[in-house]
Amino acid sequence: MLNTYPHVGGIHPESAAFTNILAAQGHSLSEALIFGIAGGIGAGYILWEFQEHQTRILVLGLQHLWNYPVRYYQALADRLQVRVAMPEWSGRKAAVQHLQQVIDTGRPAIAWVDRAYLPYLQLPEAMRGHIGHIVSVCGADQECVWLDDRARAPFPVDLETFNDARARISSYKQRLLTIESIGALDLAKAIQAGLTATVDYLSSASESFSLPALRKWAKLMTDRKNKKGWPTVFADHQGLYNTLRSMFEELALNSGTGGLRGLYADFLDESAGLIDREGLRTVATLYRDLARRWDHLAEIALSDEIAPLAEAKQLLKQRHALLMQGGDAWEQSRTLTTDLRAIGSAYRHQFPADQTAINRLFESISAELIGIYQDEVAALAALRPHVDFS
Repeated sequence: MLNTYPHVGGIHPESAAFTNILAAQGHSLSEALIFGIAGGIGAGYILWEFQEHQTRILVLGLQHLWNYPVRYYQALADRLQVRVAMPEWSGRKAAVQHLQQVIDTGRPAIAWVDRAYLPYLQLPEAMRGHIGHIVSVCGADQECVWLDDRARAPFPVDLETFNDARARISSYKQRLLTIESIGALDLAKAIQAGLTATVDYLSSASESFSLPALRKWAKLMTDRKNKKGWPTVFADHQGLYNTLRSMFEELALNSGTGGLRGLYADFLDESAGLIDREGLRTVATLYRDLARRWDHLAEIALSDEIAPLAEAKQLLKQRHALLMQGGDAWEQSRTLTTDLRAIGSAYRHQFPADQTAINRLFESISAELIGIYQDEVAALAALRPHVDFS
């Protein structure tokens, strides 16, 4: 690991990675500040259907510009007066050489990777090419790289495996982000820019990429006439278990808890003192309440009333706790992964509950989403007066 890399770990992959490589350049800001300046929270919902594989993939966008990572990082860098480079490579050899050059200069880098190639995440090979991820490269030698991925210690990964992870998703173009120089930061201006970005983004009328997406999702949970409604999509129960499991993992494990609303509340609290806007602390309480609601939604997804779902939820929590220790601690969770795969295999083509229980589950998720949507609209309205649109 690089001697100049002082901070490891975090809550949210994108903001944690940037926070830590910035600290390696001698500029320490909290992850909450970085997260908020980047634009903070988002809201997005897409349910992809792949009939040939009998697979449904749920995509939730909980951060600002969640579907535009390059724009996300460029806007963040501009607000912080940081000059970044994000070169892309079509050829593997050039991409590997560039990474080595960066490491040789003693600098960390943010890498775009395929999540399923990272051994510590223990995803099946069938998932390769489907799910992207962000990690920070905080060290390397001839055989291994060390990846900072939210845990308390970096993960060692075989260099060849890591290069495979970078190359697998072609749209990522083996992209690597490095900090080239740092200018004079106007923190108050950066905070205001982040607040403005949040309000603008969440005020959009988009039903895929802004708050109305949550209202749409709530309706689709129980809509039997819409072909995208869950009662129609999952009429055969194919993939319902996996979709609910991914919903829980995304809300409770992969991107931090509370739909990232707790992290945003931390940003508002910290910003209140920095820009003399004490009213932001009141708004922060609204987002902390929302964090609890998002956590409750995650718990509902793997209902305690359906025994195999409750079992999967506990296994996932146990495995995540080991993962977050970092290093090789994840190796202790292999038996948990075996048990989880057994549950997944048993219920991939069926569901461990009758239709009445499924309807009740869909109604519970819908009701919670409606409440979340209403509270999100109220929190945004409370935030808006504190934003300087001049």
